[in-house]
Amino acid sequence: MVWCREQDSLFPYTMRRHMTYLVCTTLTDEYELALEGKTQPPVNIDDLLYKTYHLMALTQVHFATVRCRQQHSCLRKQMASTSARPGTLVESAGYMRSNDALKWKDIELYMVKHPEDPTCQTLLMRVRHRLNKGKRNKGVAPVFTYTERNDNLGLCVIQDILEFGFLDDAFASEHIKTPRDIWRYTHVPAHRLSTPIHFKESVQDIPIFRRAVKDSEGKWVTHPTRALPYQKAQEDEVATSRSDGSQTPGSLYKYRKGAAANLRHLDEHSRNNIMGHRRSSTFAYYVQVQDDTQSAFMETPTRDALMKLATNSGLTRDASVPQELSHERKKELENDVELKNLKRKRDTLRAELIAVYHQLQKARGTDLYTEFQKTQNKIRSERKKLYTTAKDEQHESFFKNVGNRIIERNYQGKTTTFEPDTSHVVPERKALADLEFKNRDVDKINDTELLEDRIQSLEMRLALHRLEVPKTLQKRIRFDKPSSDKACEGSIPLKSESGLECPVCLGCSDMHPKAKRYRYARKDTLQRHFKTHRLWQKFRNSRTCDYPGCETILHSLPQYEYHQNTAHNILL
Repeated sequence: MVWCREQDSLFPYTMRRHMTYLVCTTLTDEYELALEGKTQPPVNIDDLLYKTYHLMALTQVHFATVRCRQQHSCLRKQMASTSARPGTLVESAGYMRSNDALKWKDIELYMVKHPEDPTCQTLLMRVRHRLNKGKRNKGVAPVFTYTERNDNLGLCVIQDILEFGFLDDAFASEHIKTPRDIWRYTHVPAHRLSTPIHFKESVQDIPIFRRAVKDSEGKWVTHPTRALPYQKAQEDEVATSRSDGSQTPGSLYKYRKGAAANLRHLDEHSRNNIMGHRRSSTFAYYVQVQDDTQSAFMETPTRDALMKLATNSGLTRDASVPQELSHERKKELENDVELKNLKRKRDTLRAELIAVYHQLQKARGTDLYTEFQKTQNKIRSERKKLYTTAKDEQHESFFKNVGNRIIERNYQGKTTTFEPDTSHVVPERKALADLEFKNRDVDKINDTELLEDRIQSLEMRLALHRLEVPKTLQKRIRFDKPSSDKACEGSIPLKSESGLECPVCLGCSDMHPKAKRYRYARKDTLQRHFKTHRLWQKFRNSRTCDYPGCETILHSLPQYEYHQNTAHNILL
């Protein structure tokens, strides 16, 4: 492929034959390469509904920002709705640093009159897939249409795009500033069938799915222009699929495969256009046997519900699968011979550094300190490898023996139950999920109620972006118990009672109240956390004290720390 692209010509036929023989015979035999294919069951609508709800309300997988979690949910839904490859929507691994992904210029949003009821107005969205494989930015790109989903707002892609539009301040009209404005000012004139909702020219070339980066103070934010890379989206997919209990986490392509299973009734030209295939034979790789061949032979009615269950990933899913290693298992891994040797070497180097330089920081830049750092990195790498392998084995062992455990408990007369632990999940996530996943018959519900639910959903989504919880505090804060700290319930006194709160976190406007007012156990723990904010030694444009209610202007980090100690009783 690289040769063809660089030479702008086809690969010579003889060379192709030699290359095929080299890969399929010589290298395969020499390195004992596996020839079997890895299959993953496709995802149907029931699986997508479960996964989307779990991602929004239950998962404890950490996302750098709230937007990262919402983006991943939207990516899943778009792939399942259009059979798009992930590289069509996010930055493809084959085009890294191109920053080309689904952009605002690819979106057309309309408020339209419903053809079946002209008095009813509904949102409609058209999305252009410019980056289909083999036709990136070439020819006429296929355009897919999305309509409102009011039965389950959590499955509505339009709702996600509206959310991202408000976060990016992307709407061209100066009158659209709140969710209610979308329906307040877009009434369709009598002589038209639609009211276009335009996006600003300044955001046209900005990707919709964007990566998270750390700002100058070490805080995770959404990058203003850089696209989300496929590799990161794939890592999030594996982590969240393990979290929701999938036996085989698979890749993002399982959503494309699930969409393909519902395109079998179309003619081959339509399928090729939708899925971006050049040859109709490629479609066969995406479709498993999903027909009730037994009933066909027996000449009995097909059992579609059972076939639907048997051929999709939900058949073996079990959310009770352990997500973390036990303390006993971690202790066993710490006794690994290679890991113990590395730790012994690190301790020896540390003792030598302290003997010569008295403090580790004074030894920076020396060869001995460099070797010490390399050893520390090797320890982290080896520990991570051991833990990952142990988690994979634990995951595999659970599903290999889960049937025997269920049978054993049934034999003993005990029921097998599971209740997910949501004590460390922000309760606002659960409230939003309960609103968006009602699974209702919209024909029996008043249009006004549907509209109010949609507006409330958008408002709750936008409010959720101001309730961030840092990764270090995610497992420390329990949201299922009322706070014993009176400060969390009212205003914060000008002098801290404990002196163990972080002043920078107290001043953050987009953190959850329990996170920003978290009290650290010791002063040294607080001081280590404070350093992660990476404040400059000298503030370029001065800095107002972050402590709530204090307006003191400060000019340097030493002055900032002295002020926190004297004015607010916080020793940094």
